[in-house]
Amino acid sequence: MLDHFYFKINALLFLIGFTSSISFAQTIDSTQIGKEYPYALPILGKKAYEKGYKLQLPHGLSIGTIFNKQGIVLENFEMAFTKPGEDPDFGKLQPISDLIEFGPSNGRINTLNYRFDTWILPFLSVGGYYGNVWGEQVVTLTAPIELSSVTDIKGEYYGMNLVGLFPVGPVVISADYSWSWTTNVRLDDPVKVEVSGIRVLKRVVSKKRSDRFWAFWIGAQHQKLANRTSGKIGLGEALSIDDGFVEDMDSKWEAYKMTPDYENLPTGEKIKKEAAYQIVREGVINVSETTVHYKFDKRLEYPWNMLLGANWNINDRFQVRAEYGFLKSKQQLMVMGSYRFGL
Repeated sequence: MLDHFYFKINALLFLIGFTSSISFAQTIDSTQIGKEYPYALPILGKKAYEKGYKLQLPHGLSIGTIFNKQGIVLENFEMAFTKPGEDPDFGKLQPISDLIEFGPSNGRINTLNYRFDTWILPFLSVGGYYGNVWGEQVVTLTAPIELSSVTDIKGEYYGMNLVGLFPVGPVVISADYSWSWTTNVRLDDPVKVEVSGIRVLKRVVSKKRSDRFWAFWIGAQHQKLANRTSGKIGLGEALSIDDGFVEDMDSKWEAYKMTPDYENLPTGEKIKKEAAYQIVREGVINVSETTVHYKFDKRLEYPWNMLLGANWNINDRFQVRAEYGFLKSKQQLMVMGSYRFGL
């Protein structure tokens, strides 16, 4: 069983929690009382507008970037090696899979996120988003032998979210919920991520212009991953193999066989592990024809984190916002610009 597989990457699986469309309390503008609201949405917008409430423009387009670094716990790891035309048999390599321990991992990810949102009620927004991720990931194996590999990461994610606003005296409570799916050529199925958050927001309005203000907030966020992941990758992509790789691997395997963990095993278990290792060795020798299939359960090391954020409302149409999430080793940063309009 794996204890901790620590990804220090702008995680492909958890990007979505930082792009929630945050707005602010609607204010009273006595000059518009009795006037007709010019847009179809939000529902009930006309009544609110007639009573003097200043509503945000109903539709928004956003573009931004997201950084994320956090740990994942992987458990119940399984793998299988295949040659072209073969079906994976995870049982053959299970004796090796049970021994595998991963060490620290680090990587680099770039992200670009696009979003559209609409206020369907004065206090409820619905949004959809799409994004690209690309970069590289370094993975280290510490047992039963020490290995290190560098793989390229490239994928897409898409999803939707809901945002609700609740004015409470001088502040606004914002609550959001997002569903997203991440795709990657190496994954059998998209990975589902659910993110929920709550924030307490406070506006500071410019004395010269009522449509220009700063808003600041604090809050908390929870992320949940789909538990089971499976996929495949060419062994040559997963490992950096040079001329001395097999000899080095054999040397480390023989050293492992001298440890008490191996020597205390029953004879039958030793035979199974040796047979599994020979399958791995043959796969490395024929690296260009070998595909690694994998399955594992995963969960976040820290599903909760704190939030600090700020929004600059330049005018009724343009906004810039940033949000930082943190908890122990977990760090997340979002920067996004928005354009709002009415129809």
